[in-house]
Amino acid sequence: MADTDNAAIDNRHGGARLGVCALFLANGFTAGLWSVFVPVVQRNLGIGESDMGLLILIGASAGFVGLMLSGLLVGRMGSRVVATVSGIILAPGLLLLSLASEFEVAVAIFVLFFIALSVMDVAMNANGAEAERLIGKAVMSSFHGFWSMGGMLGAASGGFLLAGFGQSGVTTASMAACLFLTLLAFPFLIRDAESSNAPATVMPGLGGIRRFRLPGNGMIYIFGLFALAAFTAEGSVIDWGALFLRKEMQADVEFSGFAFAGFSTAMMLSRFSGDAINRRFGAFRLLQWSSLLAIAGFLVAGLGTSLAVVVAGFLIAGLGCANIVPIAFSAASNVPGVKPGTGIAIATMFGYFGLLCAPALLGRVGEAYGFRPVYAGFGVVMMLVFVAATWLRRHRT
Repeated sequence: MADTDNAAIDNRHGGARLGVCALFLANGFTAGLWSVFVPVVQRNLGIGESDMGLLILIGASAGFVGLMLSGLLVGRMGSRVVATVSGIILAPGLLLLSLASEFEVAVAIFVLFFIALSVMDVAMNANGAEAERLIGKAVMSSFHGFWSMGGMLGAASGGFLLAGFGQSGVTTASMAACLFLTLLAFPFLIRDAESSNAPATVMPGLGGIRRFRLPGNGMIYIFGLFALAAFTAEGSVIDWGALFLRKEMQADVEFSGFAFAGFSTAMMLSRFSGDAINRRFGAFRLLQWSSLLAIAGFLVAGLGTSLAVVVAGFLIAGLGCANIVPIAFSAASNVPGVKPGTGIAIATMFGYFGLLCAPALLGRVGEAYGFRPVYAGFGVVMMLVFVAATWLRRHRT
């Protein structure tokens, strides 16, 4: 009888993990296809990088609002429902963008697309936290590994779909995969009430605004800046990597997604192994090594003279950036005198600002000077991360 009960528990845990992995895969696959689709939207609307950057900024700002509101939605309806509904809304996003021929229409679609993307992101992370508590061991890094796997698959296949089947190939793949994976996940997702005996998941939402106070410990903002640097770099590869390869590296459309594909592949490998590496070498030593990899990768990506070298640079940069984010979040939750939930919330807000909003502003730099200085510039930013990490390690020692 005990063996039967244990088997049932294992199946339940495995199902919960499968459901969350499917959501992360769906969200990442959509983001990967989006990275290839940016030049298509720009061409359809007949606009330059500055206007495209403005369009992304408008949508990303809406997504940032969605990020703020998602805590309220998850608190009222539960992460299971919110993740599923937002995934269904997200599914036709690229199809609607492909049909937009006027700037005003594109703005409305961008707002919907980015809100759905960010709300789904928060809800699936919340459900992942519930699943992690149910399973009883750390599995969050593997969930994020599936997001990177989805991003890699979407970015790597998007160019070939675009070349072979046109816009309809990309939009059909995006809609079918997102719908299938979201509906596949739904029966397995944890109902929030199932783990009501556990501490509530801390999410940034309207419900906590009245109780929120900025911490006085400046360390929390340093870790937030680490997250900002890594997320901004990732967002710039998502939004502008394909355009950079096509416009400045003269890459064929089939290979236009290889910047984000290489970046995501490295992120995936790092995230699946990140917890073990952290335990072996320690967080701050790993942060130093990660920032060195990011420095080398972005300098190679920005200064490389061949497509293969540039893509290799993005892959190396992905290896570095993948570990910076979880280390920053973990460190932010352990700052003395700051509640863990508050620390994570601040680091998350810093990071998502970089992921959603900052890359849009880089479009103006790219239009004026090209994207080589943008990506090489991230090498300089990561040098600052390395210096700060070295100082922090000595300070803590």
